[in-house]
Amino acid sequence: MPGDMNVMFKKGSGDWKEYRKLGSHFEVDFHPPDDGTLDGLSYWERMDNVTEVSQKALLRAYEDGDEYVIFRHGSSTSRPGATTSRSQVRKLMRGKDATPYIVRSECIQHESVFVAAIRRKRATPGPKL
Repeated sequence: MPGDMNVMFKKGSGDWKEYRKLGSHFEVDFHPPDDGTLDGLSYWERMDNVTEVSQKALLRAYEDGDEYVIFRHGSSTSRPGATTSRSQVRKLMRGKDATPYIVRSECIQHESVFVAAIRRKRATPGPKL
């Protein structure tokens, strides 16, 4: 893969809650809610929802000037290669759709969370005088 996509993420360990001290951020929790909002959705629809919610979170953080997004996906207990919230988040972060919004070399891959370091939004130049 070209350029920026070859950079590996930082590896994190320890208490993931410590990442809350990094700077301005918000969290996206992928633990299933108990409110019934996902009732009736297939497993694959839920996984598509993870990707969609993650993409929107990156855009929101970029537009709002947040420094990080903490994706709380939980530890994977499934077999290697299985599709999980964790794998969907990591797949997005490695792909081209995340490139405009993150700094891969500053992202942190932890066992139970992914910390996306958000690229600073460039100011649009004013009109030429």
